Amino acid sequence: MRRTYWLAGSPGGRVPLLMVLHGSGTTGRDMASPVFTGLATRGPAAGVTVVFPDGWRGVWHVTGTPPDQPDLDDAAFLRALTSHLQGAASPRPVFLAGLSNGGGFAEHVARHGLLPLAGLFVVSGTIREASRQAAPVPAQRTAVTLMAGTADPVVAYHGGPLRARGVAGWILRRRSARHGDLPSQRRTVAVETVARDWAAGNGITGEPDSVLLPGQGGDPPAVRLTWSAPGCPPVVLYRIEGGGHGWPGGPKYMPARVFGRVPRHLDASEILLDMMAANS
Repeated sequence: MRRTYWLAGSPGGRVPLLMVLHGSGTTGRDMASPVFTGLATRGPAAGVTVVFPDGWRGVWHVTGTPPDQPDLDDAAFLRALTSHLQGAASPRPVFLAGLSNGGGFAEHVARHGLLPLAGLFVVSGTIREASRQAAPVPAQRTAVTLMAGTADPVVAYHGGPLRARGVAGWILRRRSARHGDLPSQRRTVAVETVARDWAAGNGITGEPDSVLLPGQGGDPPAVRLTWSAPGCPPVVLYRIEGGGHGWPGGPKYMPARVFGRVPRHLDASEILLDMMAANS
């Protein structure tokens, strides 16, 4: 099975490696561009090697390899890619980030311990109930940052069925069906439940600290919830009040009338690079 990826920065050395997974219907090259994240330039400028893998025909298989297509093992692809980029050098910190469908798969990979990670970063992730039921407690400890809008019209903040309406919703459902995504598996987990899973898995027992980040220029405000304890990897959730589906800080990758408002004053790429610097 031939798989493809886009690389920004040197593949060797001890600098951290960041893998960024795109959403449904897009590519790694799209995710690298300023229209989405700008990480193709911002990552290397921060001393990070960034790789943007391509899902198979625009999709990541969020709950695992399709039973009738065993060669489409996306987790095996990410492991092989990591090994290829590491080369003969000593291992370096690996971080995994994803948006939407890519975010759901990134969380699945991290939760099930399919790739050892120094950190996980998920934006508007389609994190599935089936994945969580198979591993209620994450299999590894790692720093986690989640970003989600409470008015996301695709992935309900409080969980439930994936629900994009209209033509966009029909396209997403049709694409998922072609990749063996069963209707029974298209239910997501409440975002705060996911955050608490990771906090508990990281050994954190207390309640989160809460900080209000006011909106600017008409952007929705956000509440930053941080679970932390001495010696434990932190878990941070940016709850965007009234926010929609997309990567904060860059241009919306879908029209606001379809996917809701995405704040510009929250720079998801900067937050991601700061998280990496703190946990490398």
